[in-house]
Amino acid sequence: MTRHSQAKRKPGGCSLQLLSAPMDSPHTSDSQDSQASSNTRTQKDLSGPKKSPAKAVYNARHWNQPEPEEMPVPPLSRSQTAPAILSSSSKDSNSHKDDGLFKAPPPPPKVIKSETIPTRLNQDIVTQLKCRKEDKELYTVVQHVKHFNDVVEFGENQEFTDDFEYLETGLKSSQPLNTRCLSIISLATRCAMPSFRMHLRARGKVAQVFKMLSDAPQHPNLALCTAALMYILSRDRLNMDLDRACLELMIKLLELDQDYSAHQDQLTAKEVAKVKEKIRKLCETVHNKHLDLENITTGHLAMETLLSLTSKRAGDWFKEELRLLGGLDHIVDKVKECVQNLSQEDDKENLVASLWGAERCLRVLESVTVQNPENQGYLIAYKDSQLIVSSARALRCCEDMIQRYSRALNNSSLSSAGATLPHCSFSNVGKAVEDCMRAVIGVLLNLTHDNEWGSTKTGEQEQLIVTALNCVLRVPRYIPQEQRFDVRVLGLGLLINLVEYSSRNRHCLVDMEYNVDDTCLEDSLMQPADPTQSDTAAEVAPPSTAETQGDEADKPKPCGALAALVKLFLERERAAILAEAKTDDLISEAPKPALDQSGEWQETSGEIQWVAAETNDNQTEKKEEEDEELDLNKALQHAGKHMEDSIVASYTALLLGCLCQGSQINVTTVRKNLPKGDFSIMTEMLKKFLSFMNLTCAMGSTGQKSISRVIDYLEHC
Repeated sequence: MTRHSQAKRKPGGCSLQLLSAPMDSPHTSDSQDSQASSNTRTQKDLSGPKKSPAKAVYNARHWNQPEPEEMPVPPLSRSQTAPAILSSSSKDSNSHKDDGLFKAPPPPPKVIKSETIPTRLNQDIVTQLKCRKEDKELYTVVQHVKHFNDVVEFGENQEFTDDFEYLETGLKSSQPLNTRCLSIISLATRCAMPSFRMHLRARGKVAQVFKMLSDAPQHPNLALCTAALMYILSRDRLNMDLDRACLELMIKLLELDQDYSAHQDQLTAKEVAKVKEKIRKLCETVHNKHLDLENITTGHLAMETLLSLTSKRAGDWFKEELRLLGGLDHIVDKVKECVQNLSQEDDKENLVASLWGAERCLRVLESVTVQNPENQGYLIAYKDSQLIVSSARALRCCEDMIQRYSRALNNSSLSSAGATLPHCSFSNVGKAVEDCMRAVIGVLLNLTHDNEWGSTKTGEQEQLIVTALNCVLRVPRYIPQEQRFDVRVLGLGLLINLVEYSSRNRHCLVDMEYNVDDTCLEDSLMQPADPTQSDTAAEVAPPSTAETQGDEADKPKPCGALAALVKLFLERERAAILAEAKTDDLISEAPKPALDQSGEWQETSGEIQWVAAETNDNQTEKKEEEDEELDLNKALQHAGKHMEDSIVASYTALLLGCLCQGSQINVTTVRKNLPKGDFSIMTEMLKKFLSFMNLTCAMGSTGQKSISRVIDYLEHC
């Protein structure tokens, strides 16, 4: 039983084993696979950082070799790692060898230049530079970019603004005195640059600066620095941007006392000398023709600033304020001081300085008295006509010195003959005398224009009328040719103003004895170019009034001023006619081309022909152009000469007409010296002159009325 049972159990156990074998085997294989994979994964994870299957190796290839398809790289074992490294090193060595054998060509250009050929006439070739989009780098487009010049100008303006704002803080009254003086000197140094001065004026900073320096007259050293700043700012021609406050400050600086010892807030003597030295060096860098660098004082700098003002641009307000603030008083006193120094001729430098000083002051007075009756009356009455007295004295001195310092006779044949005039080598003195003479006559013209009071006061001066007549008849021979017309016309205008409203002046001029041969004949068209031969030519030339004078013209004979003026009128009128005739001849006669004589005879095909030279065509045309230009210049010169002679003759006729009004004796005297005793020659000249004035509007209504009145009077004589 036991065996049987065991036998029975064995088949059952086998069956269980058989049944369990197919069911357990899958689980066993799966678990083993999963366990093996997990073990493998764990080993990979743990050994990942330490065991790299392969390293990234650069595979150097030639640029022309096709690249093989990328294959997945299998993981390498440790035994395969070393050969890979060796192979990579061998490839690197091979790549270096390839680099030495093959050189890559340069890349294609990123910028392509293209030119477009024009298809029409008068078109230019268009050149363009193009760049492909893929070659362009990243960039930012900035719009409204300023030009280079605009950027420079902006930077310069900003620099000037910063400098001024910095220096402006040192000008305030709250700053110490030495700080203010130093700031003014620094500002004046910057103002030596014209661009900086323009910057200040464009922004209206000049008046702002002087407003902060309104207390300068209370401190002498500050006043000196302020006057230096004013002088530097006045170096521009267009410098009339000052207001009433600036003008008042300038005139206060003129009145300053130069005694520094009475002020307690002054700088030390060493500091004052240092400031003066800085101002002197600063003034040397600008135009300082009339400045005395050895006399750096507040009054001197302020006066030079005032005299340099272009008062013609200032308008009526400047003329009015200059009178109300006392500026005219200082200028008149300066004229008197300069005129008193004219008698000292030993020191030529001081003489020239005095002449120039008087001339500059008189120029300012001339400009402020033009069409300004208030200033005219004020200057006539100031200190009992001090200006008229000084002007008359200056005119006499100039008329006397012009003969000794003549520039016209400096290098003439008279000098070579041994009759040299004294002091003729001082040409600068002669020029200063001429300039001063014109300025004096200009001021007297304004003071006597339509002003009986001024004419009477001026005519009362000693020998003034005689001096004015000499400026018309004698002085022109001693001055250069180009200035004779100006001096003669100014003298005639002064005589007309003197005799137009003053009977006393008319009697004084008519009763004057004058020599006929003293009239100035040297610049008429009939006379030689050398002015020194005028007296000889006057004796040889045929007289213009042959029917009335006969042979008396060859002998000097004392006569009145009327006869001398009539002689001058006839000579100028005759010279004007000759100049007009020459001008007409030059215009009407066209230049005839000269025959072409350049060339040679040549025989061609049995004929003889004249062949002109081709190389002379340009020379011939150039010569013709030069001849035409020369003829035109001659015509213009004769036309200008005709105009000058006509104006002198017209002024002389107007003067004679004013002398004839109300005096039958004068009418008879003038008639005796005219050809055929006829006034028609004078009236015709005056009518032409009046038409010219109406055409050009060169004179006011009063001058035209005076000419019309004289014409009417002479026509009814």
